Amino acid sequence: MDKLIKLKRPGMGVGDSRELSAALDLPAFDLYGRRHEVETAEARVRVTRLAEGLHLDFEVTCKLMTNCDRTLEPTELEVTFGDSGFLSGPNDPELYVEDWEFNVSRYAREALPSEVPMQVFCPGTEPVEPDSREDGIDPRWQELGDLFASGSSTQQNR
Repeated sequence: MDKLIKLKRPGMGVGDSRELSAALDLPAFDLYGRRHEVETAEARVRVTRLAEGLHLDFEVTCKLMTNCDRTLEPTELEVTFGDSGFLSGPNDPELYVEDWEFNVSRYAREALPSEVPMQVFCPGTEPVEPDSREDGIDPRWQELGDLFASGSSTQQNR
């Protein structure tokens, strides 16, 4: 069930702000060939009343269980993302607002996959970096470099 946060409340004057938080129940999802289980998700929303509407500022923090790309062991990943925007009317599909209610669950479900990195590593493990060589050319391509260098000098001599 979607978590809706009522943004407009009677009695809020221009310049008044209020902060709300809500725990979310988000489904697991598959991404980059592995399963991501959402252990916890929490949204923090700040609503500020302006003369012409509302300013909405929100942040979602999710703790995911997934697998390490190096060790394949289960690992926890914390992801934080959010947005802000001005609401001049009761509906804003880009911010998931309908009739002054912010559908924070729908926003989080759609935004979360794009916030997960392509590679996840357990604490203490790091991606393997290639050996750095002085010239930075892969030895398998070295011969091609010589081929092109001799070809250009032949062209100059003509």
